[in-house]
Amino acid sequence: MALKKVRRPVLNGEKEILEKKGWNNVMEIKSEFKDLTRDVEKGWNSPIAPSQSVNSDHSDSDTQHNFLNEDINIYESTKHGNDSALNRTISFFGDYVKMPRKAKLEPDIYEFRIDNMTSKENLTGKFGTYDQLFITFSVQKFGMEASKQITIPYIISTKAESPFMVFIASFKSIFQGQNITITQLVGMIGTCEITHFKTASGDVYERLLVKSVNS
Repeated sequence: MALKKVRRPVLNGEKEILEKKGWNNVMEIKSEFKDLTRDVEKGWNSPIAPSQSVNSDHSDSDTQHNFLNEDINIYESTKHGNDSALNRTISFFGDYVKMPRKAKLEPDIYEFRIDNMTSKENLTGKFGTYDQLFITFSVQKFGMEASKQITIPYIISTKAESPFMVFIASFKSIFQGQNITITQLVGMIGTCEITHFKTASGDVYERLLVKSVNS
């Protein structure tokens, strides 16, 4: 079943996006991750090095899956598909014990729709401050009973080869000659390829590459 293209009004920033969803107190939402943020600052259980700044020349695609992505998945079950609870993997790294994250989706070609965007700004990383965008997609392919949602983090960068700019460039044919804000991409549909990225600590995350977009 094909995903419907939904055009939504432009929402100016994270606060308005959250208010549109009925979350009037933005600080309440952010407080859910207060303890997690403190752990990140201490380097607790971090799968890879801290993220690079927006203007860093050292940025690469792996930094898109830093520990800040756990904000989205903190309450996510480590069980997927038909896995038995008895077969879940438990990893022991140094002083820490964890159940590695599993990918929600298998690598394949999917139809997608952009559902929502939120951001975290003025974050501190190894090379300075940076902003990060979290984009939530609904994806579906033939044989799936219902679409699934995944959230992909992007470090906002102006480098043409950065994952963020590669993603944005996918919509060039739709918005050629126009100036837009990032939130105008909400509701866009198309096809994408899902691949996997595995961190050193065993967490598996999805990567999404846009293959085509529908006008």
